[in-house]
Amino acid sequence: MSDKQQQLVELAGRLADEFAGRAAQHDRANSFPFENIEALKHSGYSALVVPERHGGMGADLLDFILCQERLAQGCGPTALAINMHLFGIGSMVERAGPQPRPEQGLFLELVGRQRKIIGGGLSEPESGGDWGLFATTARRDGEAYVINGRKVFTSLSPVVDYFMVMATVEGDGPPSSATFAIARNTPGLELVETWDAMGMRATASHDLILKDVRVAAAAMADPRPVGPLGAEAISLFAWFELSIAAVYTGVAIAAMKFTREFAQRFKPFTLERPINYLPGVQFAMAQAQVLAAQSRALYTQTAREHLEGRGADNPEQALAGLIAAKYAAVNNAIRIVDYCMEITGAHGFLRRNPLERLFRDVRAGINHPLSNARAREFIGKVALGVPLSAVPRW
Repeated sequence: MSDKQQQLVELAGRLADEFAGRAAQHDRANSFPFENIEALKHSGYSALVVPERHGGMGADLLDFILCQERLAQGCGPTALAINMHLFGIGSMVERAGPQPRPEQGLFLELVGRQRKIIGGGLSEPESGGDWGLFATTARRDGEAYVINGRKVFTSLSPVVDYFMVMATVEGDGPPSSATFAIARNTPGLELVETWDAMGMRATASHDLILKDVRVAAAAMADPRPVGPLGAEAISLFAWFELSIAAVYTGVAIAAMKFTREFAQRFKPFTLERPINYLPGVQFAMAQAQVLAAQSRALYTQTAREHLEGRGADNPEQALAGLIAAKYAAVNNAIRIVDYCMEITGAHGFLRRNPLERLFRDVRAGINHPLSNARAREFIGKVALGVPLSAVPRW
């Protein structure tokens, strides 16, 4: 780990240790951790991936995922929520290169120096786990676009300053999509507090309704026709898939930490020594350790390969590798926490212990795009040489 990475991860660790003391409270109350977000802003973590010349910390993809892994060990929902702010910014910085366009520079100044929070508008109730064309539509009207639709899983919603909404652009040409930056106070924008989930409760991932929302044409970014994947999609998925992998691995590492400490101190009266001496406990912890090591090795190496530009000549293969890293990590994380529950027995089931909360939180990982079934389809088709655009699909 480089000196810079060490400093950034240490910052994430200090924040994680602070947030850990409030995690159970926010989970039980289904409340949003406003104080955590303020700490992220004040420390500069909310501008982690923004270049230093724009007021940020200049973290690259590998720095980012290492920090997110550590932050999630303190409070998974806070790490996941801020992830939805940071990953898109990181991808934009990567794609813009050393000389961003003037409008991109202004955007980075908002995040870096003014500490504005960006929220996503990707998932929709109609999408069923697929991204591409969106049910949300944008219709050109003079020098503006009029947007209508409904987004779900809008994490960070209580504090978002600008919503980045993906929509299908209606027109006479071929099908296309674009992203629109919409300020929070724009007329027609409504947040509906629907979030009451099994896990990751403190993310406040409410629904966002857009009814005749009118935005200037200049608010549109990344327009692209529906078709073959390009460098933009690969970059966006790299920052999303690998950071999601790291967040849920961080939750699993927190579970292992609690379980290790529990096993070292818990001694039933029928035993002469704590349960960490039992072979079954040792074998279960060994399995958990190996799974965590597999995940970390896979997503950190995949991040390095992306930074080196590998896979640029074969976008589908590169994307399959990114999806595989996320798929492996989130499923490994669930198995790790299950092993921890096996070790702790009924103690892990009790709400007074953090493992019960971590057990619920970690299960959200498979629902982030691409979901398990969709990931297996994508990875399998690429491996077998089946075109992704093949019709019929099956």
